[in-house]
Amino acid sequence: MNHAARSAEEEIIALSLDKFRWKTSRRIDLVEALFDDDLHFVHITGHVSSKREWIEELRSGRFVYNRIEPRGASVAVEGDRATLRGKAAFTVTMGEHRGQYRLAFTEVYVRKPAGWRLVELLTSTY
Repeated sequence: MNHAARSAEEEIIALSLDKFRWKTSRRIDLVEALFDDDLHFVHITGHVSSKREWIEELRSGRFVYNRIEPRGASVAVEGDRATLRGKAAFTVTMGEHRGQYRLAFTEVYVRKPAGWRLVELLTSTY
């Protein structure tokens, strides 16, 4: 299926999966391009990161996504806004500590002139 023929729901699921692949392959440039400048990322701890703060964590290697195993997702699209809800197992390294986390996440995308951008990311354990 060519990109133009994809439904908005399929586009969002593909973008979310691409984002996971980019994170684990350390393609931070592509992650940065997907994140809206006004991104709010609410971590499982409740801490909120901006785009700039989170990209710096990834670039510095202080936070590394080693493996991400998606466990399913659903998407609701309303006009130029899409909300994806999913679950995944994340293996990450934070500083000297490596751990695995089962997370539920909500990703909110907004369609802008340059394409879909991730504006909000909320995570919680399950």
